[in-house]
Amino acid sequence: MSGRVLLYGATGFTGAEIARHLAGNVDLVLAGRNPERVGAIAEQLGVGWRAFDLSDAAVLDAALGDIDVVLHAAGPFGTTAQPMIEACLRAGAHYLDLGGEWPVFIDAMGYDGAARAAGVMILPGVGLTVAASDCLFALAMERWPDTTRLYLGISRAQVISRGSVESAARMVSPQIIVRRGGELTSVPAGSLVRAFDFGDGLSEAAAMSWADVVTGSVSTGVDDIEVYSEMRWPERASYRATGMTMDVIGADPIKAIGTVFSSVWGHGPDAAAREQASFVMVLHALDPWRRVRRLTMRTRDGYTFSVLTAADAVRRVLAGEAAAGFQTPARVFGSRFIFDADAARLEGPASGQEGVAA
Repeated sequence: MSGRVLLYGATGFTGAEIARHLAGNVDLVLAGRNPERVGAIAEQLGVGWRAFDLSDAAVLDAALGDIDVVLHAAGPFGTTAQPMIEACLRAGAHYLDLGGEWPVFIDAMGYDGAARAAGVMILPGVGLTVAASDCLFALAMERWPDTTRLYLGISRAQVISRGSVESAARMVSPQIIVRRGGELTSVPAGSLVRAFDFGDGLSEAAAMSWADVVTGSVSTGVDDIEVYSEMRWPERASYRATGMTMDVIGADPIKAIGTVFSSVWGHGPDAAAREQASFVMVLHALDPWRRVRRLTMRTRDGYTFSVLTAADAVRRVLAGEAAAGFQTPARVFGSRFIFDADAARLEGPASGQEGVAA
């Protein structure tokens, strides 16, 4: 492998774990805003480090002057992704990130032309969001190329870090997005419900704004995509009521409550909790007659998953697996990416055409 990697956000929960995976295996430089914290981790791992924020383009250019690949792990990505992407374009460095906020993916797509001209790859979402579903979508299309609609169900989270709570608080909205007829469209939060079998019989889930609605069509060409999160009836009722409340008073008060809540949340789940946790993702792939074919996948917990896939993505890019422009994980690494990284496995036989209309 050749090339120098800068991991920005190395003091965060997931960033620090990725640093431990990459140290000693790649030419790694740790970075973040706090020099004391970055320096302490770098000293433990025996790697170089730099401290800088993202507000000064000249400082960013100096920091990336000898960097070939940036793995950006410092949220909130709604404010941090743009300056880092633009710095990577100026430096000629490939950009990868752990973001999962759907508007950031739309913004990243806007740099596709500039990235192609610069020979730079822009690859957001190399963690659980969106790598897991992106590879599952791609696998479904390989098996069933006549698929016209994709409905993804995701089981409820078993462990949650402070960063995830903060991101969720920033994204709360009375409307959620789905893709219909090739266009992103919004519907009231809590208004779409679909049943998925996550392993214990059918369980209802509510549609939510996931980045896969944005990126899934890039990877598959499918024009109709919806993503659902498992919720019990009281949770769905609360979710819908919150959306209706935001329609009346606006989203800002709800976001403020979520931000306060995230500030007292634990830094991250312990190793024992992560070992026991997982997600189940169930994909309904519909053919032109709306018959349902199903794939079921179990992933590691979101944080272990993201560490494994982000580290593997860096190694792959250093080995030459990169394509200029905006990319998605499955497009550049293939549908086996998450499975080869030991981050997920398929469960049960894939069903054929069952004759069940959705």
